[in-house]
Amino acid sequence: MNEAAPRLAFGIGSDGTYTRVGQTLAFILGLLTTFAFLPLVVVGAVLYTKAEGVFPSDADRARRLVNWSWVSITVPVVLAVAAGAAVAALTG
Repeated sequence: MNEAAPRLAFGIGSDGTYTRVGQTLAFILGLLTTFAFLPLVVVGAVLYTKAEGVFPSDADRARRLVNWSWVSITVPVVLAVAAGAAVAALTG
C-alpha cells in the first residue's frame, strides 16, 4: 500500500508548526487584520490553535483549519486595500 504524505497547509512545516515565512506573514496579516476587523483575528487564532491540537491525529483536518485561519486574516486586508483603492479612484 502506497500512502502519500498529507499535503501541508501554506506556511506550515512537516511538524505542524509555522515555517519562518509563514510566521512572518501571519504576523503581518494578523496585525493588518487587527486594524481592519478585530474579531477575525480572534477567529484565525482559535482555528490555528485547534489545528495544532488536531495535527497529530488528523493532519488533513488540521490543514483545513489552518487554511481557514489564513482566509480569516487575509480577506479583511484584501477588502481594506480594495476599498482604499476605490476611494482613491473616486476622489481622484
